[in-house]
Amino acid sequence: MSTDRPRRGGRLEFLLNLAGLAVFWERLWPCLWPAMGVLALFVGVALLDLLPMLPFWLHALALAGFAAALGFAVRGALAGFRPVEPALARQRLERDSGLDHRPLAALDDRPSGGTDAVGRALWQAHLLRLASRLAGLRVRLPSPGLARLDPLGLRAAVVMFLFVGLAAGGGQAGERLARALVPTLDPVAAGDLDIDLWVTPPAYTGLAPVFLEGGVAKAMTETDTQTGDTAPQRILVPVGSTVLAQVSGAAEALELVLGTRRLAFESLGGEGAGRGFRAETEVADGDIGGDAVSILSGGRAVATWPLAVIGDSPPEAEFLRAPAKAGRSQLRMEYEARDDFGVAALQGVIRRPDGRAVPGGGPEIRFDLTLGGRGQARRGISAKDFSAHIWAGTTVQVHLQATDARGQTGDSDAVTLQLPERTFNHPVARAIIAQRKRLAAPSDEVLDEIADGLAVIAATPDHYFHDTVVFLALVTARSRLVHDGDDAAMVQVARLLWNTALRIEDGDFAIAAEELARRQEEVLRALRDGADPEEVDRLMRELQTALDAFMAALAEQMQKDGLQDLPTPPDGQSVEAQDLQRMLDEARELARTGATEAAERMIAELKRMLEAMKNGSRAGQQNKEMAGARKLMDGLRDLTRRQQQLMDRTFKESRRQEGQNPGAMTMPQGQQNRSGQQQGQQGRQQGQGQRRQGQGERQGEGQGQGDHAGRSLSSADQEALRKRLGELMLQMDEMLGSIPPALGQAERSMRGATQQLQEGRPGSAVPHQADALEKLRQATNSAAEQLSRRMGGMAGRAIQRRGSRPGDGRDPFGRQPGGAFGSAVDGEGVKVPDQMEMRRARQILDELRRRAGERERPVIERDYIERLLRRF
Repeated sequence: MSTDRPRRGGRLEFLLNLAGLAVFWERLWPCLWPAMGVLALFVGVALLDLLPMLPFWLHALALAGFAAALGFAVRGALAGFRPVEPALARQRLERDSGLDHRPLAALDDRPSGGTDAVGRALWQAHLLRLASRLAGLRVRLPSPGLARLDPLGLRAAVVMFLFVGLAAGGGQAGERLARALVPTLDPVAAGDLDIDLWVTPPAYTGLAPVFLEGGVAKAMTETDTQTGDTAPQRILVPVGSTVLAQVSGAAEALELVLGTRRLAFESLGGEGAGRGFRAETEVADGDIGGDAVSILSGGRAVATWPLAVIGDSPPEAEFLRAPAKAGRSQLRMEYEARDDFGVAALQGVIRRPDGRAVPGGGPEIRFDLTLGGRGQARRGISAKDFSAHIWAGTTVQVHLQATDARGQTGDSDAVTLQLPERTFNHPVARAIIAQRKRLAAPSDEVLDEIADGLAVIAATPDHYFHDTVVFLALVTARSRLVHDGDDAAMVQVARLLWNTALRIEDGDFAIAAEELARRQEEVLRALRDGADPEEVDRLMRELQTALDAFMAALAEQMQKDGLQDLPTPPDGQSVEAQDLQRMLDEARELARTGATEAAERMIAELKRMLEAMKNGSRAGQQNKEMAGARKLMDGLRDLTRRQQQLMDRTFKESRRQEGQNPGAMTMPQGQQNRSGQQQGQQGRQQGQGQRRQGQGERQGEGQGQGDHAGRSLSSADQEALRKRLGELMLQMDEMLGSIPPALGQAERSMRGATQQLQEGRPGSAVPHQADALEKLRQATNSAAEQLSRRMGGMAGRAIQRRGSRPGDGRDPFGRQPGGAFGSAVDGEGVKVPDQMEMRRARQILDELRRRAGERERPVIERDYIERLLRRF
């Protein structure tokens, strides 16, 4: 049997090394901890940036104290540390494993006796027993015993202080450590300075100014909602903001550092602690990317605030739908404009694809577009009439151009289309417009041809009713083209030919409408541009004159075209001259009180109302179609009346049969009530029809002594009404392109009534007749609404009178609630003040103006009043 001792390797060797490391750490950490504590305390103080706020001598003394403490701790660590011997590792392993009698020492023992067989057997058995005890060896975690050395737990406070410094330092940890290690010779500490910083964003951003005071120790903090970490709060500074810093108590000049720029402070005078400095700058595009604004004194930062410069991107604009023709000659556009701080203005731009300029003008047409709502993205719908422009009817390119408050612009994609033009029905007006369109591409040869064409038109005065004004206009236009062919002359000729064509086509009404539209655009432009109150008031008076002329011409045109009887849709709205006058007066008062946005909204609503009236008046040109519409409506009303009469006769016949036969079917009570109510509602309007009804009833009583005669007469009348309904359905399909479903249901009910009458059951026919009557009434209302919208809607309802109809939503004095046109002009975020609010605003303005004229008031108060009166 072998007498070799067990091999030392594998797991046993690993455990011995691990036990040695545990003993090494238990001896090293108590010696190293004081030095690590001093170092951690210094890093925490440095990251909180406390040392740079101290005077130089105190900063240097603090550094010396930290260095001395660190050196003393390191010296103690070197003196108190003892190396680890192998025997200590075996003892630690035996103690952690719970072994006694030092079994690991036997690994180095050898037998001292002989090597006979008995001795070797005994030694081998000893080794086997030793190997079995070594199978459960283990090493416990090291225990330096710091709790015994630090009973107050100061080590936890130092660790927590270090983590607070790491959280506060953030990305500036390196800079703060550098400032803590290198004290400066500046005799003034940040704590001795009175530092104020204002960041004023541009007014168009809608952001509030930010006021900061103190130095880095008073910097604001923010907490991450996800991690819970605390860090300095960044100040959002849009491009164009003004940064103003004021410092007092400094002994020397300071510098303001914004991003990569440095700006020297200006001295405000004073001595000692009262000496002040001031610096002001505007944040520019080059400052984007800067992450802090600092104040330096002697090259050292005495105050720092983290910031983030926000760039102002150019606006964007796009068409939501392709521009298309709307109405007779309007260009309808639906669009959206976006900007990070809001769009200031939006314009439409029209150019010709070949780049040709407008005669006497520029290469493009620009027009303002309205935007609804507020915020970064705003939408709008606009309809512009370019029929009077010389490019009307030609192919053009249209795009949008948005502008923000900084003057940056952004263009949309261009859309190619044909600019809508007005269609003239009068042949002479059409011929004049054809010659006028040729002025868009003038040349000497073209101008000669246009002059010859105008001469030919003027030579036939019977074609334009021998109108002297038209003749003189044509002759004047021809002479200007022949003798003065410059751009200014062509502009005047184009305007003259347009007005001449309008006079031939529509008379004086068209001229008045053109003048009114021009005055409205001038007022809207003045309100948007912030013109002087005197200028706005002058334009309002001119608009008033144009509105009076338009209303007079409209009344004459309506009387001429016979539009007074135009049906009004059930959801339509009547507009009276006094309503329009009151809207204009309220818009003028809003402009005087400074509510320009509400005044602009009011004028835009007035423009929309007048445009609807103008479009409706043009329905008078379709006299033939209107005559057909009236004839159709009269036919439906007559058919409804006759059906009512026949149902009454049938009901009486059923009652007569019921008296003879108690088991006969009677008309339901509800149907009787409804029939009576309907008959009562139509009593005054159908007096003549009722007289004919009475005659028919007497004839029926005289002739209908027998049941067969009554049945034959009633069924024949019902069948005649059904055939008449079929004729009206064909006329309605031809005029409107569709037939109301209620007419089809009425025709089926009439057929059922006819069948019941032929079978001698008038009681069963009454429900069918009642249903047919109800469907006829529904179809009449539906047809009236469709025809009204086809013929111009509410446009023909402008009434030249001062009174008002009862029951139309007005108060007993004929006024509508909420102003001239109720709340119709409120919307899209614009609140139009009522009469009481405008009166109160006028009183406040008068009082402010009175106080501003009192020179004995303090200057600061008068300056404040002037700012209140200033138009923003």
